[in-house]
Amino acid sequence: MHFSGIRLLSLFAVIILCFALMTGCDKDNPTNPKPEQENYLWIHFNADSTKIEFETLPKIDADGEEAIQLSSFIDTTLIHPFRDKNGNPYEARRLYSYQIAGDDGFSASVKGYSNNTWEHLTLGHILTATRQVVFPDDKIDLAGAYNVKTARHIYVHRKFDIITPDTTIFVELRTLTPTSVTNLNGQMENALLLQDFITALVATPENQQYNLRTLDDFGPSTDLTWAQFQTGYWLLTSETTMFTDPALNTGKYKLKILEKILVK
Repeated sequence: MHFSGIRLLSLFAVIILCFALMTGCDKDNPTNPKPEQENYLWIHFNADSTKIEFETLPKIDADGEEAIQLSSFIDTTLIHPFRDKNGNPYEARRLYSYQIAGDDGFSASVKGYSNNTWEHLTLGHILTATRQVVFPDDKIDLAGAYNVKTARHIYVHRKFDIITPDTTIFVELRTLTPTSVTNLNGQMENALLLQDFITALVATPENQQYNLRTLDDFGPSTDLTWAQFQTGYWLLTSETTMFTDPALNTGKYKLKILEKILVK
C-alpha cells in the first residue's frame, strides 16, 4: 500500500508539472497560430501572383449557397480600363483569356477546351464552402469541364480574337513562337508574326482580306491583302503592330490595345 501510494503521488506530480509547462507556454504565446485559411484564389498575371481571400470580396446567393462572382477576382486595379483620347473608358479585361485551375492542376484546357473569356467570368461563380466553380446552365452553355472543383488559380493570358465569316475564336499570344525583328527605332525586339494567328485557322489565306481593330474599334479604313498582312508583326515589348511594307508605316497601321483580326 505504501509503495502504491508513492507511485500515485509521483504520477500526480508529473501531471501537475506537465500542466504547468503547458500553461507557461500559453502565457508566452497567448494566441495559438491558426491554420491557413483555404478560402482564397491565386491570380497570375504578367509574371506576378496575387492571393485573393474570399472574405475580401462581395458575396452572392447561388441557389441557397454562398458564392462569389468570378469577375470579382479580376478587378480594375489589376487590369485598368483603357481610356481613349477623350477619356471614354473601355473594358480592357476583354483582351484576356482566363484559365481556372484546381488544386490538382485540372482546367478545361486539359480536356481540350479553350480557356474562359471575360464574358464567362461575369456569368460564373465559385462556391465559398467548396471552391467549386459553377457556370449555370440557365446563363451560359459550357461543357462540364469548365466547372472546376476545388479551384485554386486563375491564369490571365493575352489573346487576339480571330473573326471569320463563319466563327469567332481566340488565339493566346503565349501559344505562338516569337521571332526577332528590327523595330521602327532600329532596335531588335521579339515579335509575333501576324500571319501565324491565321495560317492554322484559314485553309486558303491568300484568298482572304484582313483588317485589324483595337479595343475602341480603331483600325485601317481599307483591308489588307494577304501579301500585305504577311509583313505585319505584333511587337511584344512595345505592344504595338508594325509592318515592314513601307506603304503601311503610317499611324493607322501602328495599333496598340489590338483586340481583333478580321478575316474577310
